[in-house]
Amino acid sequence: MIFAMIICVLVILILGQYVVKTAIDTSKNSQHTREILEELREIKAFLREKK
Repeated sequence: MIFAMIICVLVILILGQYVVKTAIDTSKNSQHTREILEELREIKAFLREKK
């Protein structure tokens, strides 16, 4: 019984680690997307000024 509980706890910890890692990766991707959008806005403004 205790062995099964230990196995369950280990499985939950391993799955939790992957959930946290995925959340961090998603956060980094969101940051990159925001940076790219900001650069595109700057390029768009620059091209408007150039006309």
